[in-house]
Amino acid sequence: MPLAPAQHRLWFIDRLTKGSLAYNVSAAYRLQGPLDVPALERALTYVLHRHEVLRTQVTVTEEGEPRLRTAFRAEDIRPATHDVTASQDPAAEARRLAEQYSDTAFDLERGPLLRLWLAKLAEQDHVLGLTVHHILFDRDSLDILSREVSAAHRAFVAGSEPGLAPPAAQYADFAREQARSAGSADLDRRAGAWRERLRGVPPVLELPADHERPAQPSYRAGQAPVRVAPDVCAKLRALSSEHGTTPFVVFLAAFHGLLGRLAAQEAVLVGCPFNGRSRVAQEGLIGFFVNSLPILGDLRGDPPFTELVDRVREQVLAAYDDQHVPFDRIVKAVDPPRDLSRNPLVQVWFDLADGGPGGTAPPLALPQITVSYLTEGRTRTRFDAELHLGTASDGGVTGRLLYARDLFEEQTAESFCGYYTHFLEAAAAQPDTRVSRIPVLSPDQLSGLLDDWAVAGE
Repeated sequence: MPLAPAQHRLWFIDRLTKGSLAYNVSAAYRLQGPLDVPALERALTYVLHRHEVLRTQVTVTEEGEPRLRTAFRAEDIRPATHDVTASQDPAAEARRLAEQYSDTAFDLERGPLLRLWLAKLAEQDHVLGLTVHHILFDRDSLDILSREVSAAHRAFVAGSEPGLAPPAAQYADFAREQARSAGSADLDRRAGAWRERLRGVPPVLELPADHERPAQPSYRAGQAPVRVAPDVCAKLRALSSEHGTTPFVVFLAAFHGLLGRLAAQEAVLVGCPFNGRSRVAQEGLIGFFVNSLPILGDLRGDPPFTELVDRVREQVLAAYDDQHVPFDRIVKAVDPPRDLSRNPLVQVWFDLADGGPGGTAPPLALPQITVSYLTEGRTRTRFDAELHLGTASDGGVTGRLLYARDLFEEQTAESFCGYYTHFLEAAAAQPDTRVSRIPVLSPDQLSGLLDDWAVAGE
């Protein structure tokens, strides 16, 4: 089957970087309780049967064109088992395994492109881990995988068969559809719309960094927590309703405003995910559907925050209209200067998920098992910074900032998170304030800064 355009881009990057780890997607679940291991293994095999894309490899034709080929049976991709019960610190050993699997590059042409592993920490304590190449998988795929494995496991534990309806399609159908439309007049027209929308916008966002940008990024990332209080979020949700939009747009507008302040730019581009599952038959499919789209924050004229929200709303609506233009096609249309040291067009990423702190997919739901995410101790980013937010149970918004350790120190990233939350608090309190006048420092930070200046001036 042909590769979808977004997959083709990842294949090209893989060839260019010789098996970079940047596109390894990993998750590890800690399972505490009486785990039925055979039922779990049957559930994994069941889901692999349902989604043929997880059993593929990339082959290259004599003409040099990449193709996806179903090359494995579900039974071929079984979890590797590790008994770490004798370790002095089984949990630490499980984290080491998570890092080891995450740090192992995939050979796209050999496959399989999904690795599963199961570590036994104690009689009623296990860790299930997976690492998959992004060319087969996106964030919503993890949610789908978690739901289906959970449903199948519950059925097998109860001695019955899973009652999941067969998939209405496969990822291959989407890939073929995308490949057919790649040269269409409609896609050319929509790519032209992106070119006009981004005309004159600086293709580079230079945030003040602690270190000089390396010629080749390492993709090593750190992370800093973000939390926005429930009362602030309530005001921002009310503001979004008043302006006929969503909280996503309001939080993104604040991000645009802060980035413009930090980079001293009147126009900034931020990458945002668009699901890509536009048909009902695709909603339950695992695969690489997500498309990254550059959303413009127009800060010209120093608008009030409310006006900036309206401007971002229009940009998001326009992006929705043209969301099926692959990111690499947008890059080609805009034609920014090529620079291997940074991501093209967008160097900063933003997402506000409907649910789950930090935009994480819900964990597995297994009977009599307490499930939590295992901290892997290994994060990566293909951007200078990524802000991932989600709704907390108390109505607040929580998440994390992933930052490139090549560029930023931890203290800088934590300060950036503080600036963002203070910007939101001030915008929620007085939304008609012009963007340049919205404070980003808390009273304590401002007082400390003034004290430092006073001491320096003595």
